[in-house]
Order: sequence, then C-alpha cells, then structure tokens
Amino acid sequence: MKIASIEVIPVRLPFREPISDSWGTYHASNHGIVIVRDESGLYGAGEIALAWFGGAHGLCREVNEFWIEKLVGLEVCGLSRIDALLGHLCSFSKRHLLAKAGVETALWDLYGKSLGVPVYNLLGGKLRDSIPLTGGVSMGSLDHMVEVAARRVSEGYRELKLKVGLDDKLDLEAVRCIRQTIPDSVGLRVDANMAWRDVKRAKRVIDEMTHYGVHIVEQPIPSDNLDDLRWLREQTEAIILIDDGLWDVQDAKRHLDAGAADMLHVYVSEAGGLQGAKRIFELAALHGQDCTIGSMPEGRIGAAASAHLAAAMPNLSGYASDIRGFTSYGSDVASEELVISEGELLIPNGTGFGITIDFEKLKHLSVHG
Repeated sequence: MKIASIEVIPVRLPFREPISDSWGTYHASNHGIVIVRDESGLYGAGEIALAWFGGAHGLCREVNEFWIEKLVGLEVCGLSRIDALLGHLCSFSKRHLLAKAGVETALWDLYGKSLGVPVYNLLGGKLRDSIPLTGGVSMGSLDHMVEVAARRVSEGYRELKLKVGLDDKLDLEAVRCIRQTIPDSVGLRVDANMAWRDVKRAKRVIDEMTHYGVHIVEQPIPSDNLDDLRWLREQTEAIILIDDGLWDVQDAKRHLDAGAADMLHVYVSEAGGLQGAKRIFELAALHGQDCTIGSMPEGRIGAAASAHLAAAMPNLSGYASDIRGFTSYGSDVASEELVISEGELLIPNGTGFGITIDFEKLKHLSVHG
C-alpha cells in the first residue's frame, strides 16, 4: 500500500497553567499534527513538537511545501527507505529532525493500523505494561513549588523532577523544603537545562543537593565540553543524565565514547523518530547503559509514540521517564485519554499507537498563517 497523501496542520495547545524553566515561561505550545493516508483512506497520526523558538509552525510549512511531494507514492512499509530520505532532508539543521519525527511516527502508526497490530510489536514486542514517570515541578515561588511537589506525591508519583538553574540559593532552599515535605521513599532529581556554565559551580551545587537526596542531575552544564561533563560525573555522587546535548545517535556516541554520561535521556522528536530513538537505545546498550525517555513536551499523539518505544526497549531505565508533557495541556486533538495510574503511564493498546484524531478538536485548535 502506497502513501496517498500527507497533511501537516499547525495547532496551538494551551497549557493548563504557565510552565517555567531556565529558558523562560510559556502559556501555550505550538505543534504540528501530521496525517498520512494510504490508498484505502486509512490514516496514521504523528506530531511535530518544539518547546522553544516559537514552536513547530515553521517546520509545518516546510514539510507541506517541500517534503510531501518527495514522499507521496512511496510504499508505507518501506520505512527504512523513507527514514533515509527524511534523514537527507535534515542534513542542514538538527531542528528538522523534529519534522522528520512527526512524519516518521505517522507512518509507523499507519503501518501498524494497516497490519492490525500495535507499534510496539513492530519494535520488538511489549516488555512492560506501564512506565514510571517523574512528577514535574516547574519553577515558581517556594510555597508554590512545595505545594506542587506535595500534590504530585498525592497523585502517586514516586520520583519528582525539579527545574533549577537560575538562582543557586533559591534552588537549594526549594530542594531542602521539598525534601522535608515529601516521604523519603520519593526520589528527587533536578534539571538545570545547561544553566550552570561553570563546572566547579555545578559541582558545589550538586554536592549540596545530594545531601537532600537528589540522585539524578539532568544536563547540569552545556554539552560542548565533554571533558567537564566526564569530570563532573567522576567527582559527584549524582547520576549525570544527558538531555539537551542529545539529539541523534551521533550525539549519543560522542557522550558515550567520552565517558560523559551515566544515562541518556532520549526524545523520539529530537532523534528524528522511532528508528533514530531505537538506535540510541541500542548504542547505549552496547556501552552497558540504560536510557530514560523525555518529552518535548508532545501532546497525546507524540506521547503515545514515546510510550510504544518505551514498552519495547530492553534497556529502558528503572528510573522514571518524562512522558507526561501531555498532562500539561488543557486541550488536545486526540480522542483517547492516556492513563497515568499511581505515577505510571499505561501503554496504550489497539492498532498503531492506539490513538485516533478528534477532527472537530483539530479544527478548533488549528491555527493559520
């Protein structure tokens, strides 16, 4: 069966409440919904998500104007050929990997639906029925962060992730107060989003935080200095999780070869799709390392794709992943809900990703221009 049509529709998903990190504060997120149809009219859905730089709408235009004509008429099952073609279209900018991911995952969804099987079966088979997630605590006032942390624990999350990096004193106070508020059994990790530019400053802050039970530090410093990351990994007790510096498998190889990472935080979006993300997992496995999964943050379609990847990867870490960005949105284009129970995301079943589009919601959330 051949690709008959591809359409990328720009949408804006509103946050339930503003989201803040060391990069800024956001009230909504721009995405692209990819719909690929075969000759029978069956469709697969994918998502282009980008948290920064105005979001994904520019990428939507590029795919609609330049990519579609190269893909229509190709066999839906020819995923390796299509992956190579899309990879060539990403040669000049890694940001195009996000567009590639949206198109590629839509094809996986369509292929799974055409065969009547879940995508995780196409990736090797389901190894788990649910995935532990972090409970997110974004930046804010101290009282607000403590209140959100307590709420996340009451919702069943067994590991919390705090955004840090703008003010060391306030960050340490937030970690201390949250640690005193939540049970010792609940894990703590922090995400600095590369905000600590000096490695010795990073070490001082991390050493203080480990006293309060912080066990994972996500992207403490920029990834352009692998020697500093390796030194920090060797000199601190915390697990160094690489995120912002990890896009494709080449980035993964640089960090692993340099000994600059304890774990890798893999994004389906930044890896250019499921095949690219799977390659990172496989490379990490050769180095004896596990991976967690991040969120751009995608809506439910992108989250479902990440969940199917997580279900099938043998070296998914026992530490929590971040496939919960979809919970931040007040509205979504998907008909189905994704279920989080006791802090774990249940793998959606059904054919493809187990997600369908509510076309009325899609029309309502779409934007033009």
